[in-house]
Amino acid sequence: MDPTLVLMVSAAISAILHTLVPDHEIPLAMIGRTHNWTLKKMAGVTLIAGVIHISVSMGIGVVALIASAALSQLIANSAQQISGLLLIAFGSIYAFVSWKRKKGGHFHSHGHNQVNHFHENGHSEQKHMISGENSKVGWGAWIVTIVGISPCFTLIPVLIAAVPYGLSTTLLVMLSYAIATIGMMVILTSIALKTIQYVTKLHRIEKHMEILAGLVILLVGIWLILEINLGL
Repeated sequence: MDPTLVLMVSAAISAILHTLVPDHEIPLAMIGRTHNWTLKKMAGVTLIAGVIHISVSMGIGVVALIASAALSQLIANSAQQISGLLLIAFGSIYAFVSWKRKKGGHFHSHGHNQVNHFHENGHSEQKHMISGENSKVGWGAWIVTIVGISPCFTLIPVLIAAVPYGLSTTLLVMLSYAIATIGMMVILTSIALKTIQYVTKLHRIEKHMEILAGLVILLVGIWLILEINLGL
């Protein structure tokens, strides 16, 4: 059998299995749910995160080829540690800001046929920290970056195996890995979003969705740190 085809299939399978790890999809889907993203927008945001994710992974893979696998593994471990810590920080801040907004919020009408507004102790600043349009973009950009910089370890051995077969084989293997990773990220994030939307139809969950999203992202960050340090 053609070794290039074998390596491409191996790369795709490796990418698919790696992408099943929840830190790829859950944080994106939780933010997508709290900000009421459509599946189309969810897919677009995930695509951006996937491109960053693959770019970082390939950069580390190149380091493995130029320097050593040990050095690239150290860099990858460090990047994943940072990603885990950032998820913990992001989730904590997001949950806290959401909790503060819920704690002091109330509804009232401004009269003159205006739509009722939600205020926090007479002000709407905390609401806009979560649900204002600029804040939505900001939170989204942060979670895309955090998910993106967490690299794929599994690319390194596949890349090393492809190098002896030449540049074209190596590039095809990288392309196969990239397509499989990004494709699976988009599919799984979309499934996660629809699942979360279904589960949170219950009002008691719905009204605390932002706090729940922060706590889930926090837990994913903790899990990522434990996975690296304890080999879970």
